[in-house]
Amino acid sequence: MSLLTDEAKYMLLTVTALFTFGLPLAFIPILFYHKLTSSIEMGEKRERTAPLLITSVLYYLLFYLLRQMGVPGFIQAFQLASTIAVFVTLIITLKWKISAHLVGIGGIIGLIIILSVFYHVNLLFFLMVAMFLAGCLAFARLSLNAHTPGQVYAGLATGLLIMVATLILF
Repeated sequence: MSLLTDEAKYMLLTVTALFTFGLPLAFIPILFYHKLTSSIEMGEKRERTAPLLITSVLYYLLFYLLRQMGVPGFIQAFQLASTIAVFVTLIITLKWKISAHLVGIGGIIGLIIILSVFYHVNLLFFLMVAMFLAGCLAFARLSLNAHTPGQVYAGLATGLLIMVATLILF
């Protein structure tokens, strides 16, 4: 990232925020209006299909844009891993309700581990914070009866494994 100009960094952050947050968020009222979801929480397995499909398409488009922009390979790999994680979550959700929250935090833990190993940087503090947050998320999902322990553990493992494997292989 240090090789990029400030303008390029700003554009990268803006495009990333748009495709990973802004556009997926903008689809929620549309899905609600068309009765594809009954609530913003999307608690039912079937209600997650359209949002996950839309998000995976937007994540892939961002990955494609990053490749076209010549963004450093590690950032491209991270976006590809995120895309794969959302798509795998979608596929699993068709049959079983996995914790998407834990898929996400598992991916972050995987990213921190790979950054630490590849770049020989001590990121133990960040790893501990991410693991603490994973525990808090898992506790919250279980306390709300939103998931079973298996769904929580599977989400964490899925995110972590996809991130680590993609960053190593890309």
